[in-house]
Amino acid sequence: MSVDRSYSPYEVIRMYHDRGMMKWGAFATGELTEAQNTFEKEKKEDKIIQALPHHLVLHLLNQSFSNQVQIKIQYQAKDKLTEVYGNVSEFINNQVRVKSTDKIYLISLEQIVNIS
Repeated sequence: MSVDRSYSPYEVIRMYHDRGMMKWGAFATGELTEAQNTFEKEKKEDKIIQALPHHLVLHLLNQSFSNQVQIKIQYQAKDKLTEVYGNVSEFINNQVRVKSTDKIYLISLEQIVNIS
């Protein structure tokens, strides 16, 4: 696709050939990388922010305990999102004990972000 520049009285403008996107390649690559890094950072922050409501956490844990169904618990510990698979075995004060196949976890209810 070429642009009609026959309107111009100057030969330099009429003969100019635009390189198109080639001249923007370096800028586009840098901007794309920056946008992807920002997206990944926001995606990680979203996981931390979107926690289940407290009453729903208690309900799901209670259902798992009553029916002895294995669940996956995601919880926030020391700026790190950790996942545990196991059965709820006991409620202690404001914590829940989860038995995994290899370990027993004691997780604070405030730390729980998601249950599935």
